[in-house]
Amino acid sequence: EYNQKISNSEYDNLLSTSFKNTNIKEKTIVKGKIVSIENDIVTIDVGLKSEGRIPLSEFSRPGHKPELNIGDEVDVFIEDVDNSFGETSLSREKAVKQKAWHNLQDSFANNKVVTGIPFNRVKGGMSVDLDGVTAFLPGSQIDTRQIIKDTKELLNKPLEVLILKMDKYRGNIVVSRKAITENELKEQRKELLDSIEEGSIIEGKVKNLTDYGAFIDLGGLDGLVHVTDIAWTKINNPADILKLNDTIKVKVLKFDEELSRLSLGIKQLSPDPWESVENDIKVNDKVNAKITNIGDNQINVIINGKYDGVISLSELSWLKKPPHPSKIVNLNDDLEILVIEIDTDKKRINCSLKQMKENPWKKLKTYQKIP
Repeated sequence: EYNQKISNSEYDNLLSTSFKNTNIKEKTIVKGKIVSIENDIVTIDVGLKSEGRIPLSEFSRPGHKPELNIGDEVDVFIEDVDNSFGETSLSREKAVKQKAWHNLQDSFANNKVVTGIPFNRVKGGMSVDLDGVTAFLPGSQIDTRQIIKDTKELLNKPLEVLILKMDKYRGNIVVSRKAITENELKEQRKELLDSIEEGSIIEGKVKNLTDYGAFIDLGGLDGLVHVTDIAWTKINNPADILKLNDTIKVKVLKFDEELSRLSLGIKQLSPDPWESVENDIKVNDKVNAKITNIGDNQINVIINGKYDGVISLSELSWLKKPPHPSKIVNLNDDLEILVIEIDTDKKRINCSLKQMKENPWKKLKTYQKIP
């Protein structure tokens, strides 16, 4: 059998098979086939005289376990074709990084958006996996509108970012999510400015609350609702009515196009109750009220949920020297009181608590005995 002759075509096939991989060079990326996975070592056949072994950890991505099967084809980097131990030295990590760097450099040069997965929170920001390359996302570049306080909610979820800086020699990549949202906001801002006018009713999100009002994010442009324009009744603090991140409708009261400054209103979305107060409430009516503030000489109330009312110290008690109002009523108490005056100019209703009861001094005179 050994002396059996072979044809020229068979001889050519043997030669081509023997030398088919002679073009494989060191420091290049080639396709290899997984032939075994044992003891956290993956054995790869790249068609050379010896197989290469790669630690299983090189096939894992941050936050994910490697998913490999015997027979799978993978890209590997050839470190050494025939090292001092007569083995082929391979690296999966270098193959992934070299391929990723090439794609990322193209994205960086052309200002393209890339998708990464934040996998770890570090000092000053987050580590992001970009197809096998680790990038840094600074905390200041996470969002435009409001810095996310708990970045944990971003972990292990796809996140679109732009590459701000690349240094292959040092292996540094800095990315930004804020840059994308800023571009989106510029487009939204332009659309909003083209369509907005005084009297427009638009939807926005409560961005910030202060003592003097609420800032509303309208998508690329912020507006202020002054505390006096939140409700027709007097409120102590905008936080009593609004909550951060609430989506609300507002009316444009004033628009300074040059400064892009917006004055907004919430109460203007409903009719002014004072325009019909005389049809709703009359002097000597008994009305329901809720205490909103307690002062030294008076208490403030909301009548029927829509009118501001005041009860002076002298109308709280029949005592000649009444105690401090806080000794008589409590904040947020619901009361039934008597309307004694409607001041439409000041948009205030003067009321009485003591007149809901009979004057005890008259009773005293009735039962007083004359000697």
